[in-house]
Amino acid sequence: MTIDDAKRPRFRRRTAAVAGAADPETLFGELPRTPNGVGALWSHQADQLRTYAIEHRATPDVALELPTGSGKTLVGLLISEWRRRTLGQRVIYACPTKQLTRQVLQKANDQGIPAVLLIGSHRDWDQAELSRYTRGDAIAITAYSAIFNLNSHLGDAQTLVFDDAHAAEGFVAEAWALNVNRKLGQYEQLFDALGDSVEPTFVARMIAPDGPAADASEVRLIPVGAVARHAEDIDRVLAGLNGDPMYRFRMLRENLTSCLFYVSRRGFYIRPMIPPTFEHGPYTDPIQRLYLSATLGDAGELERAFGRADIKRVPVPTAWDRAGSGRRFFVFPELAAPPSEVPGNVDDIEVAPDAGLVGDLLDLARKRLVLTPDDNSAIKIADLLGVPASERFTAKDADTGIQPFIDADRGTLLAPNRYDGMDLAADSCRMMLMSGLPTASHLQDRFLETKLRASEVLQERIRTRVLQGAGRCTRGPKDWAVVVVVGEDILRFLSRAEVRKSLPVELQAEITFGLEQSQEPGDDLVYLAESALEQDQIWQEDAEPELAKLRREASREPQPNVAELAASTLREVRAWTYAWQQDWESAARAAVEVFENLQAPGLRPYRALWAYLGSAWSALASTDDASPAALRSSDLLRKAHTAAVGTTWLKEVQPLPSANYDSDPVDAEGVEGVLALLKGRLSSPVKFENQSANMLAHLNQREATKYEQGLVALGQILGSEAFKPPSKGRADAAWVWESFWMTLEAKSEQESEGMLSMDYVRQTNTQLASLAADRGVEAPPEGSISIIVSPRSVVDPDAVPIAAPQVYLAAPKLVLDIAHDAVRAWKELRGIAKGVGGEVLHATVARILWEHRVLPTQVRERLSRDPIRGS
Repeated sequence: MTIDDAKRPRFRRRTAAVAGAADPETLFGELPRTPNGVGALWSHQADQLRTYAIEHRATPDVALELPTGSGKTLVGLLISEWRRRTLGQRVIYACPTKQLTRQVLQKANDQGIPAVLLIGSHRDWDQAELSRYTRGDAIAITAYSAIFNLNSHLGDAQTLVFDDAHAAEGFVAEAWALNVNRKLGQYEQLFDALGDSVEPTFVARMIAPDGPAADASEVRLIPVGAVARHAEDIDRVLAGLNGDPMYRFRMLRENLTSCLFYVSRRGFYIRPMIPPTFEHGPYTDPIQRLYLSATLGDAGELERAFGRADIKRVPVPTAWDRAGSGRRFFVFPELAAPPSEVPGNVDDIEVAPDAGLVGDLLDLARKRLVLTPDDNSAIKIADLLGVPASERFTAKDADTGIQPFIDADRGTLLAPNRYDGMDLAADSCRMMLMSGLPTASHLQDRFLETKLRASEVLQERIRTRVLQGAGRCTRGPKDWAVVVVVGEDILRFLSRAEVRKSLPVELQAEITFGLEQSQEPGDDLVYLAESALEQDQIWQEDAEPELAKLRREASREPQPNVAELAASTLREVRAWTYAWQQDWESAARAAVEVFENLQAPGLRPYRALWAYLGSAWSALASTDDASPAALRSSDLLRKAHTAAVGTTWLKEVQPLPSANYDSDPVDAEGVEGVLALLKGRLSSPVKFENQSANMLAHLNQREATKYEQGLVALGQILGSEAFKPPSKGRADAAWVWESFWMTLEAKSEQESEGMLSMDYVRQTNTQLASLAADRGVEAPPEGSISIIVSPRSVVDPDAVPIAAPQVYLAAPKLVLDIAHDAVRAWKELRGIAKGVGGEVLHATVARILWEHRVLPTQVRERLSRDPIRGS
């Protein structure tokens, strides 16, 4: 074979190795960047790189905090490339979503950093690019899911970088989490497998068809001991799963007894509280794990999310906290004032903003982002706004992500639960709607929030989601956007001074400015939003100086108890490590350490959970009833019940041995009150039917006098001394048990639109004290509460910080639901009361009231879900 020498292929010759730079900062100047690359480092980027090089190049776990718009991706890429070149290491750069992996790849290419993209199924990876990573010739950019799965094909990294590490909880922990949707046959089969460990009335509520009586918010923790006793039956049920649930089950199968089982009408949610990453080689084997985050937080959430106990931190540069990234105008349409020409008492005007004002605001822009906690909310908002199907975009397509929306001339991007992982910089989108507070992304969060009442444990995570969500459209210093905020929960959250003070000062200024400006009439608010969108002269002359003033006046303060929660992470991770290894004795002792070191009063509910876990794990470690572990289990269970006072979750999960349903003194009083009525005034079927029918009718209408009569009647059949206090300025109804009081302020005649005023909150603040004075005692019993019953869910932001801790908001529908449950309980009682007496009757009444969730402690829990001030 002959060939022209000039065209003859030549063997490759090895080029000289690229010299390793002294540190990542020096490396920056040596990169062959493209015209699109960054020409110079910002001072804060250089400072972070310098700190890393001096103090943390050999640290196993190190986290760098760089807020949105401060260039954290470039910092991460420079460290990655430095470790690849200088240390000769294989480096993986992981992102939460595929869209972000593509953005990082582009930034790497712009800077001249060799990188390959390895996303999707490993079967589809380009083998040549995989080989470049394996040889150490390029950084591999991938998604979290490629690291955290049953059979990772990227298990040989020597440096592992996690971008957007603040979003890790939803990606890391979910690798060890199993959802069994109620639509699957295994949902009911799991109840069968658990047998009599779960009370039949609860099971009936969970599997009942959807209807007015169904409570979608109810969530329960299955006893740890019950899971252990029925592990084989549970395994048989779950072995029948298919698809993604089957792969999740395989991650948990050998450790089911180490998992917590949560259940609601939505389904079962099975996981360890902290992910057992310690046994996952692709995560633990690298020499260094680097975490990049826009907000690391102060309460140890990063450590809990990754199951890692000791992560060193390089904090955000001090100057950047006051610089911020871009400009946002926060608009709260639910605060808009009524038209100035409307006469009369402002509190009586029912003209608060509806979807029309929200629509007017969103119509100012051709492209809008709608950010919600769940899919249904996003779809409902799009329907309400009349968004045509052709203009609806989502981020669900794994291959295209949000690019179709970015490329479109107009449209609405529906992004449920996407508070991270979307960059809509510059003209991509300048208008967004944040609807609802992102509290519980799964049943474990919901249990902590609604049953355990340990909201302080979730505050850091919620704050991070809000902070990140609000920045989706402002990705750099020159970006600007209008952020429309709707939903009583997120409005009340941002109205709390202690929440705002924990945010960056730039964001504090923007939210405070927005709360103040949003009290203008709706049409004026639209004009102000238009001015913000255009960044016109009015905005520059009026808004920017005011924002600058608010920024100078603001200072950042951590929320209460975050230091104690952060210190607890080491002990918590250790406890769950032992539990996953089924070393129950060590796990129990570690749980006791957590319990004993959580001392702040606000963390008492969280202490209760850890005391319960210590008790449950001690029981699994015990050999007989007299063993030290068994005795410790009994002692911890008593301590858990003491710490769980004011809630019912532990009585549902693990009541004290030989405890009655009415073991709480107020429940015993309630049972006696019901028995007295059952034997006395309401012993006649006719009288009971008349009173219950009138009560339900009065609570199902709006006229004030009749509604107040309905409240009094309901308090009576709940076993309380119920009455309407006669003096001026008192509550509309009072329910009094000897050891617990409840006052109710009814605003049944209000429309659902509008705000609950400061006057109403201030008035309710004093009602328990007034009742105590009327009864000639110094103070009400500890734990007593006051309820405002109103169809209005939005509270005047100025009223939120002045609300007393014992003041809650409840909708009339919730009160009516409790009334119906009470009537159903009474009808069952009337059917069995004849022929039963004494202690047997008392125990029977207690059981039936418990099963219908109308014992006083259960009613208190149901009516106190929504604290006005926040818990």
